Amino acid sequence: MVNGFVKLGCFDRATECFRKMREEGGVEISSFTVTGILSMCTATADFGRGAAVHGLSVKSGFDKEASVCNALIDLYGKCHRVHDATMVFEGLPDTDKDLFSWNSMLSAHQYSADHTGTMRLFARMRRTALLPDAVTVAAVLPACAQTAALQVGREVHGYIVTSGLACDGALDVFACNALADMYAKSGGLDDACRVFDWTRQRDVASWNIMIDGYASHGHGQEALMLFHQMIEEGLVPDEVTLLGALSACSHSGLLEEGKGFLKRMKEEFGLEPQLEHYACVTDMLGRAGRLDEARKVIEEAGDVGAGAWRTYLAACRMHGDKERAQEAARMLMMAEESGSGGWVLLANTYGWDGNFEELEEVREEMKRQGVQKAAGCSWVEVG
Repeated sequence: MVNGFVKLGCFDRATECFRKMREEGGVEISSFTVTGILSMCTATADFGRGAAVHGLSVKSGFDKEASVCNALIDLYGKCHRVHDATMVFEGLPDTDKDLFSWNSMLSAHQYSADHTGTMRLFARMRRTALLPDAVTVAAVLPACAQTAALQVGREVHGYIVTSGLACDGALDVFACNALADMYAKSGGLDDACRVFDWTRQRDVASWNIMIDGYASHGHGQEALMLFHQMIEEGLVPDEVTLLGALSACSHSGLLEEGKGFLKRMKEEFGLEPQLEHYACVTDMLGRAGRLDEARKVIEEAGDVGAGAWRTYLAACRMHGDKERAQEAARMLMMAEESGSGGWVLLANTYGWDGNFEELEEVREEMKRQGVQKAAGCSWVEVG
């Protein structure tokens, strides 16, 4: 009954059944009971109750069983508690770790954007006798994309081909999307296209990856052609699709098309534009020197598009409009009360204008408020 209610999503009834079972006294719980309740905690991201069930599993002696450990790793991963997930994973003997154990731990790292941890754990997994599956692939490929580890990504692709994952249909759309995304973000647009053409069942995410890939590589017309093809095939675009289309218009200088997409979001697709959409249109107009129109877009966006002042500021600096740049920096600082972005850009505009007294005042105010400039970083694959 507990597991049945959990599978149906009736979590309150599952909890009530579990409570009554505990109150009966004469019924002993099993590892199957524990995994059922843990799956409910995972679905609701209920860390507190999950930790309590973890304690119960330790008292009952189930904490060394692979099925319980896998459920705990999954729970802690979904709750962004990578350290706790790692403790459970490392506490399980290597001989008892199965494919689900490794996949759950890889997914925990990936879910918390610990891409370096994902890569290290995958390297460990490759030294075992276990063979990766489609879930492993879907967890590892995003880490390859984010850390620019193109060579490792190509090796994973090679494994997909040689292992037969691609031939027997075991490679689902999520893994295919992860592979295409890895190539697109690593500069291999042609390889991404081949994976896209090879994918049997494409979903909206498949199209989004390719539209964004074309846009980020400056192929605006190709991105828009793909967008129209997606509509013709009966798929409904989402916010990510429209952001990719707007980005394509921005990078390719397609002003009227971009303004049309922003209008169509509400009227045709029923989507509410967010900060990223307004920032994209602001960038598009700003690059073309249409600063008045760009400012109007931000004002129409209201609080939703407040962060677009950063994009507007970059356009003002590009076109040498110092007064507007300083005004935009002040507006950005008001919109972003926390963080260093607005302060740093305001200081930069004063320095660019040669107004060093104002520049020094801004820097002193940053020191008084404890605002520090975050250091930039980038990845490069060596060896």
